[in-house]
Amino acid sequence: MEFDEEVFLTFYGDKLKKYMKDQISQKMVKNNVFEFDICDFLKNYSDSCDINDQIIENPKLVEDPLLYIFKDAYMELFGEDEHIKKELEKTQIAFKNPLGCDKKIDEITSSEMNRLVKFEGNIIKAAKVCALLKKACFVCRACGEISYKTVHDYFEQPRSYCKNQNCRSEMSIDYDSSAYVNIQELEIQQPIDLMRNPDDPPRSIRVFLENSDGIYSGRVDVVGTVMKKLTRPNMPVFEIYAKSNYVKLGESFQKIEVKDIINNYDLINTLDELGKKENIIDILSNYLIPQIKGYDLVKKSIFLQQVKACTKFLPDGSELRKDSHILLITDPGIGKSTMLRKISRLFPQNSYASVTTATGGGLTANVVREATEIGDGWVVKPGVFVRANEGTACIDELTVDKNVMKYILEAMESQTIHVNKGGINVKLPARCAVLAACNPKRGRFDRNMGVVEQIGIPAPLLSRFDLIFPLKDSPDKRRDAEIAEHILDTHIETATKNYSKVLGSIEIDGITVDENLIKNYIIYARTCAYFDENHHLYSGEVDERKIKSPPLSKDAKKLIRDYYVDMRKLGEGDNPVPVTARQLEAAIRISEMHAKARLSREVEEKDAKIAIDIIEECLRQVAYDPETGKFDIDKGMGEIPKSKLDKMDKIVDIIRELSVLSSSGLADEDDIVEKASEFQISEKEVSDLLSKLKKSADVFSPKYGYYRLT
Repeated sequence: MEFDEEVFLTFYGDKLKKYMKDQISQKMVKNNVFEFDICDFLKNYSDSCDINDQIIENPKLVEDPLLYIFKDAYMELFGEDEHIKKELEKTQIAFKNPLGCDKKIDEITSSEMNRLVKFEGNIIKAAKVCALLKKACFVCRACGEISYKTVHDYFEQPRSYCKNQNCRSEMSIDYDSSAYVNIQELEIQQPIDLMRNPDDPPRSIRVFLENSDGIYSGRVDVVGTVMKKLTRPNMPVFEIYAKSNYVKLGESFQKIEVKDIINNYDLINTLDELGKKENIIDILSNYLIPQIKGYDLVKKSIFLQQVKACTKFLPDGSELRKDSHILLITDPGIGKSTMLRKISRLFPQNSYASVTTATGGGLTANVVREATEIGDGWVVKPGVFVRANEGTACIDELTVDKNVMKYILEAMESQTIHVNKGGINVKLPARCAVLAACNPKRGRFDRNMGVVEQIGIPAPLLSRFDLIFPLKDSPDKRRDAEIAEHILDTHIETATKNYSKVLGSIEIDGITVDENLIKNYIIYARTCAYFDENHHLYSGEVDERKIKSPPLSKDAKKLIRDYYVDMRKLGEGDNPVPVTARQLEAAIRISEMHAKARLSREVEEKDAKIAIDIIEECLRQVAYDPETGKFDIDKGMGEIPKSKLDKMDKIVDIIRELSVLSSSGLADEDDIVEKASEFQISEKEVSDLLSKLKKSADVFSPKYGYYRLT
């Protein structure tokens, strides 16, 4: 489509000026940028629909006449003194909401060169914000003529010649009088949900974002002009990039999905009908990971984790954590990686990483030196936790690299990632649940050791997990036969493509449940879209503070409170502390998840009971101290249990006593063992306790077999 500036101004000039005057008077100009909303303009002037095609085909040529009309409209409203004229030279036109130019990143090819496109993707690399010469002020050194020129191509030095007929000299740039804008280089990757084959390597495109305040992570909608850059001086081969001055943080996948759900009344009726089934959570949680046989409680907990707890905010605007973190400790062959990979593929915002190949920065965020076209080469690379914002980060082989664990701690607690390096200081959102898995230190569980002692996870990190499930591979004839049958059926179905017994859809009272329906059900429950009064909130920009969620009923509140108080009472006096406030908050979150998962408008007593049962089962597995027959939360969180602390104190007393009686001031280990036997402490325990006391610097051994207090 050929572009004629005069024809453009004649056909659209008056309408554009009127529209711009209305927009300027309503919201003025933000940061020297006027956002020209093409869709909104056409709503007001439907007879000017051709302008959309003109802009898409010739975005660089249309920009100058639009800017001319904007300046004219602005000066008619506010006058035309020298200050206003000077400020208007800095103004830019940003195209917003063009129609009919939506593309996927892998569809942006050389055929789109110099055209306007609209696409979405995830930021995988972001450079620092720099200054860009946008409106060059040219001065003729011969005759003093001054002119301004908009810079469209970043990779060519702008040049201009004097328009004075008697001069025609090449003009020089007056950098002090020129206008500048912020510019940031981004790399945008095509989201998995927009790929033809999710297993293919995702395509990405570089975007030069003008007027950027600094954006470093998230899914974005981009409107930009496709440009080219010469890759080699002596070869006509070009790299494709996009020049944009309008990038908007896109809505999350779940917000897009929930809008589709609430506009589909048949689907809503189906989901509501499913929610009424008595055992719907058990059915759906088992169907969620069909490849794995058994482990019903683990599957239920993972299903509830995907639903998430209620969204709640404090008066100061800070959000209470709604995500539950789950740790699976498993013998080999249980299928932990299968579980994690299945959940990572459930939604686009879910991510998977194995610590065997990931670094701490790769899990959270990295600031690295890397080749860029602008700036000093420092770029931010969002990691797995940032990419999993509003989803689930599935972390496999958690204990392989201890150095990685310190990076994960902040992400799990505050759900943010702070980055400060190379002059970049940003806070990235990481509001995600964590589903982590690891094997015991020795490959398999040692039945003579406590579960937590066998994984080597620091106590501060371990305490961030609401639920810890040890999954042991214990031979059992009946169960082994069931697992073998299940695995064999899975292989047969994948070979014959006849998915009927294991991997196929299931029928629930006439409703066919497949993977797509279970995804819709989780989104429907998670977002509380089953509340009719929430529907209007999803029609526009979603304000999460206004979303209604199921509150705790009086009975549920009483049950959780009584459970917590009764458990705490068991820790009075010299007894081990069985639970802390962390378990209380975990019980609240799981209760809310269970209520939402059955589409309830209130958290009832049965939801609280299920939550308590799940937490108690985890405590029984990891926090039960067989020596005292009681729960000891310190044992469950990787700390030394109280029963062992008491024995350590007894060993300290013995060493003190023997040292006083000894002429050398040292306690002989044989004497310590003999004395400890009087208090039912075995020789093996003495050796273990002495090692722990040396590690904590309570005792030291100046020579082999002898000890004294520090």
